[in-house]
Amino acid sequence: MPPTFFRKAALEKLSTPEKLDQMIKVTGPRAWIALTTITVALVTAIAWSFWGNVKTKLNVVGVLLGGEVHEVVSTSQGQLLELKVNVGDEVKEGDVIAHVEQPQLEQQLTEAKALLAERRFELEQLQSFGNQDSKLQNEFISQQRSSIQMQIVTQRKILKFLKNQHKTEIDLKAKGLITNAQVANTEQQIEGARNQIESLRAQLAQTSSQELNLDFDAEQKVNLSQQRIAQAERNIEQLEERLDIQSNIRSSYSGQVVEVLTDAGVIVGQGVPLFKLKNRDEVAGDLRGILYIPSQDGKKIKVGMEALVAPSTVQPQDYGFMKATVTYVSDFPITQQGMMTSVKNDQLVQGLLGMGAPFEVHVQFEKDPDSFSGFQWTSAKGPDVVINEGTSCMGKVTVKSEPPVTIVIPALKKFFDLY
Repeated sequence: MPPTFFRKAALEKLSTPEKLDQMIKVTGPRAWIALTTITVALVTAIAWSFWGNVKTKLNVVGVLLGGEVHEVVSTSQGQLLELKVNVGDEVKEGDVIAHVEQPQLEQQLTEAKALLAERRFELEQLQSFGNQDSKLQNEFISQQRSSIQMQIVTQRKILKFLKNQHKTEIDLKAKGLITNAQVANTEQQIEGARNQIESLRAQLAQTSSQELNLDFDAEQKVNLSQQRIAQAERNIEQLEERLDIQSNIRSSYSGQVVEVLTDAGVIVGQGVPLFKLKNRDEVAGDLRGILYIPSQDGKKIKVGMEALVAPSTVQPQDYGFMKATVTYVSDFPITQQGMMTSVKNDQLVQGLLGMGAPFEVHVQFEKDPDSFSGFQWTSAKGPDVVINEGTSCMGKVTVKSEPPVTIVIPALKKFFDLY
């Protein structure tokens, strides 16, 4: 090379090297620190890839429920005259909460009461005029008995006379003063008198039988009338009971009204929901989550898996998620009717059905008595707000936890087309 490219001092130094007995410094402390750091990072990454965990999570949506929400339904069909509850009212089991008009039953009850009044009037007439009639008939029978007894006495006198006459005629016949015909005639008269007495005795016994039958018939008529009255009273009791049941709608549950579904003046059918009732006996710790998973991911979730849930009223960026555990997974995708049974909210059900027929998952939240909400959170103690039932929520369910190497190897195989 031309000498003009280098300095003269540099050329002289190269031609006369010095300090050949000293070691040449290849790297400095900074380089070693960097190398050590890289080595530690690589070892840590390799160790983590084998003994670390990477969680696979599914995003879910759902609603928080705290106890049972019941629908109080109409037990009869008709026009709703009055609905006696409003949102927030406390209702006890058995309370009358609505009145439904029942014109047919009311008409039947009016007719039954009129029939009962008629039956009672008949009994009064029977007891009043029947006693008078029985008295008159008894007097008539007594007169007949007296007349027959007098006839019997007369016939006995005649019989006695005929017997004496017959005795006399026997003596006269023996003397030849009368004929046999006269004696036979007297004997016929005696026999006729005896027959007449027997007939009168039979008539006398018949009058006693008539008197007994008369009393028995009168008693039977009274008993029959009383039975008709009792039947009419039972019919009225049954109609009043039916009217009470069908016109006065009673609550089958106790709790607080959370939603009114109808109003007075509407024609309701049997089984139509009137309002929703929330059982307030459950404490906050009974809060649970109902989550819905798309059908393609439903079978990935098992009971006991970890879940994280964030109510819509809480920002997860600030307070994290509520910790929970899966306690139930439906065997098949749930229908709209099944969702209504759990959620009892038409609009929410329609929104959840937008993902198709989902699987239903129940989760139980972990409790923390030291937190304001009473539940464990992934960040600190959670928000200072009460978590209420009926709140929509979103979250994640951990379906798989595996070392990173098990994820990297299949990815490399796929990248190099080794499958």
